[in-house]
Amino acid sequence: MSGRRLHRGIVRILEYLLAPGVCLGCGCDPGGHHSLCASCRELIKRVPNPCGYCGQPNPLTGLICPACRLNPPRWQKIIAPLQYRGLTRDYLLQLKYSEALYLAKSLCQQAIDPFRQNWPRPEVLLPVPLHRARLLERGYNQAGEIAQVLSAELGIPVDRRALTRQRNTPVQSGLSAGQRVANVHQAFAYAPRRDYRHVAVIDDIVTTGSTVTEITGLLHREGVEFVEVWALARAYRR
Repeated sequence: MSGRRLHRGIVRILEYLLAPGVCLGCGCDPGGHHSLCASCRELIKRVPNPCGYCGQPNPLTGLICPACRLNPPRWQKIIAPLQYRGLTRDYLLQLKYSEALYLAKSLCQQAIDPFRQNWPRPEVLLPVPLHRARLLERGYNQAGEIAQVLSAELGIPVDRRALTRQRNTPVQSGLSAGQRVANVHQAFAYAPRRDYRHVAVIDDIVTTGSTVTEITGLLHREGVEFVEVWALARAYRR
């Protein structure tokens, strides 16, 4: 076992032993079986009346916003319940870059209802992959951690090998929308163990949607009929 893996294993054990007794947001007694106290849970804001296609707030009643009626995305459905701002943004950045893996479960607990209510459920969960070099550097894939929690909650299997990242692309943060599209162009490969027809692509955040758009196009070309995008948070349009 490498030193990094040993360190991560020790961190996981300590988080498991210590986290249930304190609020992960402020350190107070969270009460019950929550990992966040009631005050901190109130700071986790949900997207109001989200569009079923883009996940942005829908100004009208109904499932689909006016923008998506005119120009729908490639995928068939999105679930991204939380607003990517405030405490949610802080937690997701800690999960992504600071090995705060316990936050995957905490955030999934706050976002779980729309995933539970979604029907029909996909056959499989496909985490957005990291390149092998990035995975070795970071030691974990935050999308895989989220997929594992959702799998346990919903009883849907995870396939970590079906999607792979062929190019070690630069991180998307800080890039313009056009640069993000170019950055992930033909960056992924799909080689499933079985023929899936209905899948959910799992990520932590949907920002411009360039990554999941690229993956969805690939999946459709390979015969997947219905692609859902599942993420914990949605960044608002500017």
